[in-house]
Amino acid sequence: MKHGLDSVVTTILLALCGFSGCVTVPKKQTPVIQDSNESIILNDLPKRDQVVAQAVTPLLQRSGGLAFSEQGTLFFANHKKSGTIGRYELGEESEPETFIDLSEWISSSGDRDLRVEGLRIDAKGRLLIAEAGTGKLLRVSPDARKLEVLADSYDGYRFATVKDLAIGSNGDLYASSPYSGTVYRIRPDSGYVGILNEDLVRVEGLAISPDGKSLVAAEPDASRIVVFDIPDELVPVTSWTLVDFSPSGVEPKGVVFDEKGRLFVALGAREEIRVFDLAKGEELVVYDAGGVAENLTYRDGSLFVSGGDRIRRMRLRTE
Repeated sequence: MKHGLDSVVTTILLALCGFSGCVTVPKKQTPVIQDSNESIILNDLPKRDQVVAQAVTPLLQRSGGLAFSEQGTLFFANHKKSGTIGRYELGEESEPETFIDLSEWISSSGDRDLRVEGLRIDAKGRLLIAEAGTGKLLRVSPDARKLEVLADSYDGYRFATVKDLAIGSNGDLYASSPYSGTVYRIRPDSGYVGILNEDLVRVEGLAISPDGKSLVAAEPDASRIVVFDIPDELVPVTSWTLVDFSPSGVEPKGVVFDEKGRLFVALGAREEIRVFDLAKGEELVVYDAGGVAENLTYRDGSLFVSGGDRIRRMRLRTE
């Protein structure tokens, strides 16, 4: 099967020492993956020492999933308490406000509290929520007056949890459920809920490749980044390993692409962001995340990182 990442077709695994990952790359190219920035041409990316993670929110009790509206409003998970979504206008001096408190709409299950993980904004400006406590995939109207449950079960069984979500180019939704080793594929308009993965994977962070043909996922337990080539048919597929961190035991958490197709990987408690050029099979640079790096989103030349008690911005454009 041809891989959806167009530049990665005929592949080999490059095994590396130290803390770099093993990256699946084209055979005809010579992979160059190093920890040092000095010998790598970064093009328009700044070097490690040129990027400082700056807090863009006041002190928070916690932070989690991130999403930007088209107008530039930042939404973030678990504002003030677990199960709420915060809203913040960057650059303003005011405090973040609560966009929606899910406890006013849904009830927790057993001894599991409401806990928001992944956030996305769809083409109609609605907020999509992966609510891990109840295992529900939710959709909230832009004015927060309507909440819908898009999916919470498969084949008669409740989702164990949902950790993150991604929106495909055709509007299909993908939700990771690491406890059950499942990635769900959902078509909200038709009510279809199926399973994308044929193999057992315990992935968390999700991102759609720039060409829309692949789902890229972080699997911290296995210390790797995997790819699912998205089939047109509603059938399960087997993942393949894109980046293998297992020599170092690094646990990738969040993933996101920029407009040039470079992959950014958040490494959790390691407090790092690693950047990969998938076409060349290069690890370009390692940035200091300024704290725990759990979730990522990208907007207008800046990377936004959550984890701990602040959301941070890393400016990546050198001009």
